Amino acid sequence: MTESTITIIGWLGFVFCTVAYLLLNLRKIRFDGVGYQVLNAIGGLGLVISAIYFRDHPNIAANSVWVLIALFGILSYSKKSRSLRKKRSVTDSQ
Repeated sequence: MTESTITIIGWLGFVFCTVAYLLLNLRKIRFDGVGYQVLNAIGGLGLVISAIYFRDHPNIAANSVWVLIALFGILSYSKKSRSLRKKRSVTDSQ
C-alpha cells in the first residue's frame, strides 16, 4: 500500500471514531448498542493500521486497546441479543 492510502485509512479511522462519539452525544445511538461499538471498532482499526505503518507505537497500543474494547462490546451485545431471542421464543411457544 502507498503512504497516501495508509493516510486515508488513518483519517477514515479518525472520522469513524469521531462520528461514533458525536452520535452518542447527540443521543442518536446508545453506548451499549452495536452501532456505536462497530463504528469504534472500524475507526480504531483504521487508526491502528496507520500507526503500524508509521511506527507510532503509543498509538498502536492505544488504538489496539480501543478496538479490543469495541469488540468486547459487540460480543456482549451479541450475547445479550441471543439471550433475549431465546427468552422470547420460549415465551412465544408457551
